[in-house]
Amino acid sequence: KIGSLIPPLPLQSCLALRPCFSPMAGATTAVKISGRKGRYEQFINGTYEQMGAIHNDRQVFVTRDAQASYLFHTGKSRWVVSKRVDDGTACYCYVEDAGTDPVQAKGSWVCFDQDKEWRADTKVHITGALASNDKFVKLRMSLDAELDKLGLQSADSLKALWKRLDFNGNNIVSLAEIDKFVLEMVSGGTWPAWLNNK
Repeated sequence: KIGSLIPPLPLQSCLALRPCFSPMAGATTAVKISGRKGRYEQFINGTYEQMGAIHNDRQVFVTRDAQASYLFHTGKSRWVVSKRVDDGTACYCYVEDAGTDPVQAKGSWVCFDQDKEWRADTKVHITGALASNDKFVKLRMSLDAELDKLGLQSADSLKALWKRLDFNGNNIVSLAEIDKFVLEMVSGGTWPAWLNNK
């Protein structure tokens, strides 16, 4: 149902995520979304930090929470909050805007409500926030960017990795198979050595 309400975007949008470790000139380094009450409020409200990645020529932001939510641009007309960085078709909420800074978006945020309908929520606001100096938050941001670079976050990459790991297709893998898989990925140069740190 969500996909039928939000037009699908081209595959190029899904593939446009690339690592970037310096903020865009003049871009907001952290934002705060507040005011959402009801469905998905725990995934929408929060402080989002730049995660060190560019998606569709704009910064990607991620919450400081253990359960990550991502704020990113679809590349066409929307900033969205979603559980993963992709084309934005399935998301918790969005705002129409073609700009490069989500804080500058002028429209109302549209959220997916309890009755599974999309509605504008005028109480949802986004403002600039101070970037965290907490070393654990900074570590989280750098790890998210590193995981993206290694293909360990996008749904398509994870499916491909699972298919390779579960080579017999029974949806069960042993610890020995996981260990062998990690060794192959590290020795082949696909993954860095620290991922094989036993």
